[in-house]
Amino acid sequence: MKRLLAATLLVCLFLPTPTALAATKLGSPCPTINKTVSEKDQSFICQQSGKKKTWQLLSADMKIKIEVTKAINISVVPKSVTATILQARKDKSPWLDQECSVDFASTDTPVCEAGDLSSKKLIVLYGDSHASMWMSALDVIAKKNGYKVRLFAKLACPLVEVPIWSYQLNKAFSECTQWQQKVYPLISALDPAIVIVTDQWKPAVVDGAKSDFDTPFMWEKEFPVAMSRISKMAPKVFVVGNNPSLTQDPVDCASKPNVTLSLCTAGRTQADNAKYNAIEAKAAKTVGATYIDTVAWACTDSLCPIVINSKLAYFDQWHFSQSYIKFLTPALENRLASALKG
Repeated sequence: MKRLLAATLLVCLFLPTPTALAATKLGSPCPTINKTVSEKDQSFICQQSGKKKTWQLLSADMKIKIEVTKAINISVVPKSVTATILQARKDKSPWLDQECSVDFASTDTPVCEAGDLSSKKLIVLYGDSHASMWMSALDVIAKKNGYKVRLFAKLACPLVEVPIWSYQLNKAFSECTQWQQKVYPLISALDPAIVIVTDQWKPAVVDGAKSDFDTPFMWEKEFPVAMSRISKMAPKVFVVGNNPSLTQDPVDCASKPNVTLSLCTAGRTQADNAKYNAIEAKAAKTVGATYIDTVAWACTDSLCPIVINSKLAYFDQWHFSQSYIKFLTPALENRLASALKG
């Protein structure tokens, strides 16, 4: 009998442990910081909690933070990036290379829709090229949640309703304000359930000339005015903050032979558009809109790497790549979740 019990004990010791044991129960002890475990439709991560290490739910934001933190310690361009570097410029939202991203000199208002085209619930995405950049994510989110998405995007045309300087046309961007005046009545007539806006700041115009000195003062004055108008167009309004603006071209830098990736990394204080993003966040809060900080999805407290999660996160200095937008989509959906259920 003793031999039988001993044999049974040995067998039990070497049997694989079921994933669903209490070892991964939320709040229970775990072995190693940042160790992850997947169980059914949930993922857990081992994190420090007081003096103990315990299992916590692995959120989309935490996944991003882990990958961004890992990225700043990567010195060599991964093979997954070098193998596709010649196509890196094309790794961008398909909505950027079509009439839906209205060209600089045009004031057209094309009908551009995605998501669940049969749905009566509507999301309006409005802004500049950054709106087109996020459209691929909104398409996925809207289909999943039963919404149609309508895009209103004009290249380099931000939300402020006063003339700004156009680098592309080398003059005051009157086409931007003309386009806005055509778009606002269209958005109001659609009666959307949700409006999402996003843009990148542009220089102010004073006496017909570009004025970098006046730009932050103009933004501080005019962005709240624009948000006041936009906030009346839907019950739920979101501002997707501007992503980092890099200090050098990421594709060119990653393409250099034997480059050390730290030389391509931007300092956060140079890249995070902090002054303008703070203005936009405050204006959003004032009108009851929700501000979504995207810099936190691409930077540590001090650095903004260009290769994250084995992907080139940008296709130029100012826009996330399509590959990285796909990686960020679950986090964006989480931010919109309460409104999507409404």
